[in-house]
Amino acid sequence: MNASEKRILKLAILLFIIGLTVRYLPWGLPSIETFEVGDAIVVANAPPVASSAAVPEADTSAVPFNDTDKVITLTDSVPKSSEHHRKTKKKVTFPLNINTASADDLCAIKGVGPKLAEKIIERRNASGPFKDPSDLKKVHGIGKKKLENMIQLIIFD
Repeated sequence: MNASEKRILKLAILLFIIGLTVRYLPWGLPSIETFEVGDAIVVANAPPVASSAAVPEADTSAVPFNDTDKVITLTDSVPKSSEHHRKTKKKVTFPLNINTASADDLCAIKGVGPKLAEKIIERRNASGPFKDPSDLKKVHGIGKKKLENMIQLIIFD
């Protein structure tokens, strides 16, 4: 066994001992077997909660240590279904008309980000509608390779 293998073995033994120490010494840390979602957590020196929500009956056994401590239940931190909003993306159908597409629609094309989409729209507003791929190639940021990837997903009027 060479020196590097000995170091690795010593490190593994050290980490094993630390894991056993944390697992079995009674430091007040909840273990996976005893910790449940409805358990109350006492937060020391925390400001009182300003909500008018009543504490559930199962959590009334948890009493703060002093006046500056408060009891927090894990169910308080779970967002309600009405509070959780996800921004839904607009469905884009391909092929996309390059002359009528919005910036969000253009961003759906692979290789086109928000900045390039704005450049395409600026060029379209300044020069008029795109008639063929050579017009689109005049936009700064669109080269031959990017145009080849985009041409399959767009149409011109």
